[in-house]
Amino acid sequence: MGLRVALASPPFREAGVVGTTKSMKGVINLIPPLGLAYLGAVLERERVRVSITDGSRGLSLAQVLGELKAAQPDVVGISCTTPTFTDAIQLAQAVRLAFPKAIIVLGGAHVTAIPHMAMLEEVFDVGVVGEGELTILELVKELEDKGSLDRANLEQINGLALRRDGQVILTPPRERVKDLDSLPHPARHLLPPLSAYRPTPASYRQLPLAVMMTSRGCPYGCTFCDRGVFGNLVRTHSPERVLDEVEELLDRYGAREIRFFDDTFTINRRRVERICHLIIERGLRFPWTCLTRVNTVDQDLLRLMKEAGCWQVLFGLESGDSRMLKALNKGSSVEQNAQAVRWAFEAGLGVRGDFIIGTPGESMESLENTLAFTKQVELDYAHFNKFVPYPGTELYARLLSEGYQFDTKNLPPIVDHAAILYVPDGLTRAQLKEFLDRAHREFYLRPRHIVRRLLRTGSWHELIGQAKGAMAIVGL
Repeated sequence: MGLRVALASPPFREAGVVGTTKSMKGVINLIPPLGLAYLGAVLERERVRVSITDGSRGLSLAQVLGELKAAQPDVVGISCTTPTFTDAIQLAQAVRLAFPKAIIVLGGAHVTAIPHMAMLEEVFDVGVVGEGELTILELVKELEDKGSLDRANLEQINGLALRRDGQVILTPPRERVKDLDSLPHPARHLLPPLSAYRPTPASYRQLPLAVMMTSRGCPYGCTFCDRGVFGNLVRTHSPERVLDEVEELLDRYGAREIRFFDDTFTINRRRVERICHLIIERGLRFPWTCLTRVNTVDQDLLRLMKEAGCWQVLFGLESGDSRMLKALNKGSSVEQNAQAVRWAFEAGLGVRGDFIIGTPGESMESLENTLAFTKQVELDYAHFNKFVPYPGTELYARLLSEGYQFDTKNLPPIVDHAAILYVPDGLTRAQLKEFLDRAHREFYLRPRHIVRRLLRTGSWHELIGQAKGAMAIVGL
């Protein structure tokens, strides 16, 4: 096809990631944008000339524009989340000046969550809502066929947000990809080498680290989570397809470790067992980690994962308080959380735990229960994440219905403890900030924990990561 398509993520802006918490700069999670790589692969398969510019890896706006100018695009697709929406607007404005005739397309979680609000920014010509692979391909084909945006019949393409006569309209929703194996491997060759990225310290043992997704969708209904892009229907790559991509990462791209970035890697037990057996049968030896839930694992499965090379699991534990787990519709109990952590340790795995702090209904009692829980079960790493009401979540919609208003172009970073947007009844901003700062220090700076972490450190990379994390915590 004749059109040149440039896909881009917004430039990196430190203040937008860490806010005033400068000490957290060294622990930011900078990983390859798989979404853009999937889009690039689908376009390449149809012989579209496509490039990817990943500004999130630390590029300035000028550097992003420099790469785009080399591509001389006819279509520029910008993907962003809510925290990077302001940066996406600035990038689009710069693109409009540099390439006045280019068609600017907005995609990603933000426009999917609130398309009518996002597309009020007139610098964007078209919005892609939901999974974008088939939509962007159909859009590019239509633009190629009709020769211009004005002549294209975009209303016939499902999954778009358009402006017509000053109003934002949505075409019918795009059906999500049912057969994930029908998608090509992500076009990682269009991205910088893995060594250009910097994942969160203490989340890896070997570098370079690669990330991959083996499934899409989550059937659970946590009130703080946006499932707009992938939805509730779980779709999976076959175990054989997963292993083919694993081998490509190891052999072609030089990955020394892999992080499975699925919402819940162990959602289908039999599939995970097959993946583990294939890793063992093919004689592949590499460390890997995954994200999962406590109610989708047991002792036998965790032992098999360990045998296949897994060294750490990340559980979304969210709270150490039973009342808050129910309020968050987590579908698990404090006892289940503790049991899963014990099972993982017994299997020889490390455990990271995610917690969300300051959601509606939170109290000092529930906060202290959470901190006490993290110490009681002796997690390797505990992430105390400040609650931010992101569009697309049930909590965001509930708070809007209660009269709250949020500027979605200026939501504070999760790691900035000084910028607290929502305060639960009965608490103050000062109390929440004090708890967030104190929780990190109390958990990580205990002599018992420090000694335990040093004894369980499995590589030089992991040790360096722990040192960076310690410096960030001391600087809070």
